[in-house]
Amino acid sequence: MTTEFVLLYGVLLALVMSVVHFGLLFNASLAAADAADAVLEATQAAGGSPTAAPALARAVVGDERLVRDLSVDVDVRRGEVTVAVSAAAPRIVPGLPVRVSHRVQGPVERFIPEGRR
Repeated sequence: MTTEFVLLYGVLLALVMSVVHFGLLFNASLAAADAADAVLEATQAAGGSPTAAPALARAVVGDERLVRDLSVDVDVRRGEVTVAVSAAAPRIVPGLPVRVSHRVQGPVERFIPEGRR
């Protein structure tokens, strides 16, 4: 009985740690997606500034212990905004992925005077 427990304990522990790791990875992925959506929405608005993007993304993500190394790249060209957010989840199991990223794109709002519509 003890031998079977010792042999199966390592496998069970690895399985549980992998589930926790992928749960944290999924959480970081959702946080990156939410941050990218919020930055896109703020930048799309008429008069929106891409310089406030990192601060807004950090505010949306919240806890720095669950999502680390947050980077935000905002590119505004020809009336289109592209936002790429990258982050890292905490490493629980060595060798498993920890980087997550999300990219969104949309048009910039613009005002068209009544006579030009």
